Amino acid sequence: MVTVEGGTSKQRALVEDAAYFAWKYLMPRVSNCDVEISLNSVEGACGWCFESDDRSYEIELDTKLSGDDLLTAVFHEMVHVKQMVRKEFDMEVAYKTHEEYINLPWEVEAYNVQEVILKEWNKQNNIEK
Repeated sequence: MVTVEGGTSKQRALVEDAAYFAWKYLMPRVSNCDVEISLNSVEGACGWCFESDDRSYEIELDTKLSGDDLLTAVFHEMVHVKQMVRKEFDMEVAYKTHEEYINLPWEVEAYNVQEVILKEWNKQNNIEK
C-alpha cells in the first residue's frame, strides 16, 4: 500500500499514481509491503528512501519538484524500494565523494531505470516528449 502526505492535493495525487505505476512496473508480484511518501522540504537531494521496518519503507520527496523532476524522483526512490525488498541495496557502504555515490550499483540502476519508467509513464498517459 502507498500513502502520501504533505504537499498539495495535486502533488499527492500525482505522486500516489506514479508510485503505484512504478510498483507495478518494478515489483508486480509484491503485495505485502507498505510505502509511506512524505512531500517536504528536502535539503541537498530530490528525495530519500529508507526501510523503516520489515517490508515498510519511507520516502521523502522535495515539494519544490514538479513535472518530470517530481516523477523521476518518485521512480528513482521506488527503484530503491524494489532493491531493498530484494536485498539488492547495501546501506552500509561508505562513499566519500558525490562521484563515488552516483557510481554505486544501486544508484546506477536507479538513475537508469527512472528514465525507463518515465518513458513508460508518458506512453501510458499519451504524453509526447
